[in-house]
Amino acid sequence: MSQAMSVHYDPKLVEEAVFHAQRDRYVASELDERRTRIYEMADRDERERQFHDLYGSWFARLGLGRNIEQALGEQSLIESCVASCYVVCSPQAKQEGAELFVVTGRAAENNQRRTLRILIRPEMLLEPNSSLGFLRHELFHIADMLDPAFAYEPVLPKTDGGPTYDTLITNRYRVLWDVTINGRMVHRGWLPDWAREQQLSEFRQAFPMLEEKLEQDFRRFFEAHQPKHSELAAFALDPRAIAGHLKGPAAAGTHCPLCKFPTHSFESEPENFGADLLAAIGRDFPLWTPAQGLCAQCADLYRASRLSMTAAMTLPGSNQCRSRA
Repeated sequence: MSQAMSVHYDPKLVEEAVFHAQRDRYVASELDERRTRIYEMADRDERERQFHDLYGSWFARLGLGRNIEQALGEQSLIESCVASCYVVCSPQAKQEGAELFVVTGRAAENNQRRTLRILIRPEMLLEPNSSLGFLRHELFHIADMLDPAFAYEPVLPKTDGGPTYDTLITNRYRVLWDVTINGRMVHRGWLPDWAREQQLSEFRQAFPMLEEKLEQDFRRFFEAHQPKHSELAAFALDPRAIAGHLKGPAAAGTHCPLCKFPTHSFESEPENFGADLLAAIGRDFPLWTPAQGLCAQCADLYRASRLSMTAAMTLPGSNQCRSRA
């Protein structure tokens, strides 16, 4: 490891990883013998120190941190730009990952401002292939965040669609970023070629609106050697516009220009609504045109509104009824 960054292991992670390694009978036998001798010590503090040293020595002896140090060493930006890395115990698989913390303030400079935290389950360290692939993927995220060419921004632009649509954009961005990372991992030989199909499936679920051009747009990101945050964010926000697929009507998976909710069900022929219904929509949304489309739910609401107004005009006391009297 580079001298620019120090790596610290959580004692709980070390102890539990060694504990899981005891499924090897040789490890279990030798550990039991050492632990028995430590338990016989009268001094409690000395016992704790001895146990700490015991698990630390076996952690190193078994090479349980080897994949972590290998994955860190493969990312030169992390080694040179991060002061400290803390590897801590994750209670659940869904909480595993890597996080970058940046200290603000005039006194902190360059790598002294950054700390990396890796959360991983102890048993994961005993699965060399799985843990190395996981670590490489997570640390690619961190390397991109540190790369000036990627120009990462921690917050995506807000939309006028509200929190629900913001969540949709965030999920799209996550898929895009994963596509670029796994593409680079395949290129480096860190993932098998069949990983491409799995990533394409996730891309298809996130961007169904691209339809027949989906494979072409997927290659654009999967084969990118130097992706940029701004490009990922723009594509996540409006994939059809960025990809140049706006000639056709609104497509499944895009958001309704009226209610702003994502939908897979658009009104088929909004231009045939009739003058009165188009005028009603125009009063509420002056910039809207039938070419933009609208979801089936909004179309039904305006139809129901028109029907309700027509019905109201037939009630006793309405202006229309009085004129007939």
